[in-house]
Amino acid sequence: MQLEAIPVPSVAPQTQQLDIHLSLNFNEHWEPLLGGRVKFGLQGGTLKLYLENCEIPVASRQLVGSFKLLPIKETLPIQSSAEILVTESQRGVQGGEKAEKTKETESIFCHVSTISDDTTPAWIFSVEQGKSVLKGLLKSAKLGEIAAKEFRIVAAFEVAKEDIYLTDAEGLWPHEITPNQHSVLERILTIYLQENKLKPALSWALLSYNLPPIEQPEEEIVPEAESELQEMVDRIISAETDNFAELAKIANLNPALDFAGGSLRGTTLSAVDFSSANLDRANFRGATLNDADFSDANLQNAKFGGADLSGAFLGNADLSGADLHKASLALANLSGANLSGANLIEVNLTNTNFSGANVESARFGNNSGMDEEMQVNLQQRGAIFQEV
Repeated sequence: MQLEAIPVPSVAPQTQQLDIHLSLNFNEHWEPLLGGRVKFGLQGGTLKLYLENCEIPVASRQLVGSFKLLPIKETLPIQSSAEILVTESQRGVQGGEKAEKTKETESIFCHVSTISDDTTPAWIFSVEQGKSVLKGLLKSAKLGEIAAKEFRIVAAFEVAKEDIYLTDAEGLWPHEITPNQHSVLERILTIYLQENKLKPALSWALLSYNLPPIEQPEEEIVPEAESELQEMVDRIISAETDNFAELAKIANLNPALDFAGGSLRGTTLSAVDFSSANLDRANFRGATLNDADFSDANLQNAKFGGADLSGAFLGNADLSGADLHKASLALANLSGANLSGANLIEVNLTNTNFSGANVESARFGNNSGMDEEMQVNLQQRGAIFQEV
């Protein structure tokens, strides 16, 4: 991460202004752990600025909207988790030490919104719909404009457990574990990384103008944390049950709170109780979820591709932006659910209940179980039907 202050041309030197620019480089990272290693990337995160003797008014902030990340060349695994976001200058210094692959990352979009007041600005980053993690370079994006006087700006990129997405693991557990065990183990590792490796911030930068620099806060190390993690991993691997709720209990995980952003691909969760759960950005691709209770759950941008949601209760659930491509919603109850912007193409809709649901800009097409009366009703309520 890098901050820059660029002078703004002015005819009045006494009112000189500076544009504050930000560069961020997102990529996946291998982290050594428990005798093996785990690979992770970011689904999002929060940039916080701590301002001294200056402010960036909300109305003047430029970094808002959707931004295309520039492709970057993949490099060999970096050695510190804090380097998952690195600057151009850092890459220059370290270039002689690390071999570089020729493959470039694909171009993806990053969505950015801003929050907080003029003196404590923050920006929330999230990956575009349909992508797993952020990859690429956000180069010299303007944050705002401030007066050229004595000031100090500290930038910290912070991540919550729902922002971290594991993409691979090696040498941590046997290959024959079940998808339910795998999903719980991945969540244990994610929470460990967030609490022990990625605090107080994943990346930190300082911009001082006519003021002395300050030191980066030290990361607190908990010596016994890794041994406790190994004990928990062993307990999940040796568990005599494959019931998701029971595995979560062994791992001291709360299914309603700890699986936002997590991977539950291919899991068997029939009749599971996720009512009122926060499952924002969770990945349920290929999962068995028949008769599951998702009532009042937060399922924004969740992935359900190919999942079996037959008979599931999704009353008043927030499925805005969710991907349900090729899932089954046969006999499912979505009364009062928010499906705005969701992808329901090639979904089985046999006897599906959409009463009171928000289907504005939800996309349908080639749906089995869809009769003409249902299609007309959904179109009248703002649904979009596409040729497949």
